[in-house]
Amino acid sequence: MKGMSTYSNIKTKPSRTATKLTKSAVLALLIATAVGFLPPAFSGVQANSCGDLFLFAFPLQPKQGDSITIFVTVENTTDDDQSFVVDTKISDPASKGVGVDDRVVSIPAGSNVSFQVTLNTSSSSRTGTYTVVTKSYQGDTLPVCNNCFCSTTQMQFTLGCNSNNC
Repeated sequence: MKGMSTYSNIKTKPSRTATKLTKSAVLALLIATAVGFLPPAFSGVQANSCGDLFLFAFPLQPKQGDSITIFVTVENTTDDDQSFVVDTKISDPASKGVGVDDRVVSIPAGSNVSFQVTLNTSSSSRTGTYTVVTKSYQGDTLPVCNNCFCSTTQMQFTLGCNSNNC
């Protein structure tokens, strides 16, 4: 059949089911990465011995009265076992401190440790944007100086109004 092409010009649209499955898969990957089931994506830069930090909060859209779980992951990309003090501070929309978690984590070479910090809110908790700041310090004690942290990261989440207090 001379002149006939084996290619067609038929165009297809992605189904809504496929789009929903893709969104669900992305969310599942994000949650799995946050709790340490998957290694974080390699950034191309080999870290020093500062303990790289990663944060994730759940639920994604918390409301007054919810308990918010903040997943903290500390990564040791060196060839030596390391200990770090991890200082996590949570501030409300008025920059008032509403939570602090300080802990020592020991991380084997080339691995990571994940843990959870929980913020319990009430129906009277201030709505708006909360900020979580996490810093790591080498060793097993907090140093005296304020700015001698090794690594730092931060994230924000918005606490919405519950149905009783809107």
